[in-house]
Amino acid sequence: MNAGDIYLLLSERGRLSLRGIGELTQKREPHIFLSIGWLLREGKLYASEQNGEWFFEINSARSEMYY
Repeated sequence: MNAGDIYLLLSERGRLSLRGIGELTQKREPHIFLSIGWLLREGKLYASEQNGEWFFEINSARSEMYY
């Protein structure tokens, strides 16, 4: 369920930082890391680093609704 929540959040809000995802979901850090890792492995997210902060967004090449 955590991965689905994060995917939907990113599909609605667009690009978010790791901190932003935590603040908006109120989920614990280990759950966020596991969910993001799973979504990255599935190719559903794109990750980028800027000034030491990680950002995530839906991988537009494979945009499909995720439940």
